[in-house]
Amino acid sequence: MFNLFNRKKEAGTNVKDIIWISTEAKWKGLVELWKKNNDTVFIFWFDESLWQAEQSLAPHPTADMNFTAAREVHRHLTENRPVVFAEHFPLKKKEQELFKDLGLEEVKVLSALDEPLFKKFGSDKIIQMMKQLGMNETESIQHSMITNAIQNAQEKIEKKLTIEQTAHSQNEWIEKNVNP
Repeated sequence: MFNLFNRKKEAGTNVKDIIWISTEAKWKGLVELWKKNNDTVFIFWFDESLWQAEQSLAPHPTADMNFTAAREVHRHLTENRPVVFAEHFPLKKKEQELFKDLGLEEVKVLSALDEPLFKKFGSDKIIQMMKQLGMNETESIQHSMITNAIQNAQEKIEKKLTIEQTAHSQNEWIEKNVNP
């Protein structure tokens, strides 16, 4: 009928965000997802994040984990396999383009509140509040309001960006493109 209270659904891939307080907890969550389905493809936007994940997970028996950089992923690598992005790219449009190229209708994105993208939007206060509420660092949160907030932040960055400069880490990307 009129749909007065529901937001108009945007075209594109449905993103399901899974957020942890710390990156260390996020890597543990990544391992748990892999244990549920070891055919999962984990995609990283930044080389530094890929390297950090490999280093952090080296002690775990995860030699068969399928990690790949976003710039190297192709549809044939992801067909009929679960796909999880291990981080957000600061620009929603760029994420949606890759999701479309890979033919993804729904995708999980793992994040941590201590990542540079979140720190840019005041995550330190959120971390403090979550700890005061008794949230355990190994617990994750998921909610459409969080996904909407992330997408709004990405859109704010897109509006301010004139020319994108590439980077090897999320922090470097933000320094070059958001804080020039």
